[in-house]
Amino acid sequence: MVYVAVLANIAGNFPALAAALGRMEELKEEGYDIEKYYILGNIVGLFPYPKETVEAIKNLAKGEKVKVIRGKYDQLIAMSDPHAEGPEYIDRLNIPPYLKEALKFTWEKLGHEGREFLRDLPVYLVDRIGNNEIFGVYGSPISPFEGEVLPDQPTSYYEAIMRPVKDYEMLIVASPRYPLDAMTRYGRVVCPGSIGFPPAKEHKATFALIDVETLRVKFFEVNYDKKLIEDRIRNEKLPEDIVKILYHGKA
Repeated sequence: MVYVAVLANIAGNFPALAAALGRMEELKEEGYDIEKYYILGNIVGLFPYPKETVEAIKNLAKGEKVKVIRGKYDQLIAMSDPHAEGPEYIDRLNIPPYLKEALKFTWEKLGHEGREFLRDLPVYLVDRIGNNEIFGVYGSPISPFEGEVLPDQPTSYYEAIMRPVKDYEMLIVASPRYPLDAMTRYGRVVCPGSIGFPPAKEHKATFALIDVETLRVKFFEVNYDKKLIEDRIRNEKLPEDIVKILYHGKA
């Protein structure tokens, strides 16, 4: 059977991304034919491996069919002046102090080439899975960066989300950070969960595989070494709030 892999919310957490990609290679050996990858944003932004994360996605794209779109944090980096000498504009953003520090760190570590990679990413994803047209976005079709699609809502809620893109068979979104698969009269709404941004305590990286023929969705969990990331956060002298998010998530 042929599948499309869907990942989201890496947020600069390279160890989590590496674990997820490793699990996908195992699934290929088990008979899953993964023909394409969708990466729905927040490539970077919170955790201290922005350059490694971007390079991993570039390397993946060399040998596979990969479509990548911008997330909220990617947008905050991409919106900077390409000729800026530093990330001082981040201090003027209305975001928490710990996130400002993480984004300034990310801006510096990515360098000009990495920031250009984010600027070149589209905001929306339009493609075909088998014979079905799909639409992808980070937040929601109405608000790609500030919108959020919540879990455990009535069908009418997901129908309202799906209505603006009802010409498509499926809407894939990066929010919420929990896996979501909801059927509506307009089409299917799917969120793969989060690779690197913990939504809660005891987080495991999650991604989705979509059956090309039936559009049925399977979710997979992956463990990763949080102590390794904690040590990197502290070595880079990033805010302690980021360590707390790593272990306890963020509401």
